Amino acid sequence: MQSVMKYPCLALVLSFSSISAFAAEDNVEHGVISGSIGAVTKYVYRGGVENDDIAFQGGVQYAHKSGAFIGYWGSTLDYDSTDETKEHGFEHDFILGYANQINEALSYTTQVTAFVYHNGGSSYNEDRTESRRSTGTEWFSTVDYKNLNLGLGVALSDANYGNAGDIYLSAGYRYPLIHDIALNTSVGASIYNDNRDDDLIQTTKTFVVNETRLGLSTPLADSGVDIALDYIWGGKNRLNEKFDDHLVFAVNYSF
Repeated sequence: MQSVMKYPCLALVLSFSSISAFAAEDNVEHGVISGSIGAVTKYVYRGGVENDDIAFQGGVQYAHKSGAFIGYWGSTLDYDSTDETKEHGFEHDFILGYANQINEALSYTTQVTAFVYHNGGSSYNEDRTESRRSTGTEWFSTVDYKNLNLGLGVALSDANYGNAGDIYLSAGYRYPLIHDIALNTSVGASIYNDNRDDDLIQTTKTFVVNETRLGLSTPLADSGVDIALDYIWGGKNRLNEKFDDHLVFAVNYSF
């Protein structure tokens, strides 16, 4: 079980990390349907490793013309959130939100996500007097100004990987280069709420930088396929433990 090392994933909303996202669109009368399928050589989220092997990921989203949207995103994992004996699992993210384009340069998105894990259940302390569900919820909002992206997330519920009130901050910038190649940079940090600590979740340091990313991405002609390569400098977790650094390659097909 990943417990405090777990950072619930919604790669599709994170700054300008070059790994994963919804993209292509299919216009319908009242809105837009978009989706993607892909794979990453290692699934790293907010500094923590969710899958140390190749992870297969995909999602679909329907955006109404009003700006409201609903979506789903999923990924394979190399652990089970409540069973330490299992070396595989699956993450399901269910999303409900609203997005608005203010002008050509400025837009924002706000959403609530439920993170649900296959076989789910609860985690317990040693004497089973305390428990936490594996399912968690988070409110996350981003503001985009030209190539700059700023994000703010707040955990809405306690889970076996964090406390309600935990805050995540992100900033990213995308630098267009030549031949549709882009240089992507991002940094993410957490402000942890230690007021809800218990036997299952403890906090040693309330503010930490979780990760810094630098990567390149490019589409493959008009195929709908994008490839990306990110180097991730690991920061620290709520126990002030150092995350490892990683080099991650991704391929993503948008439809």
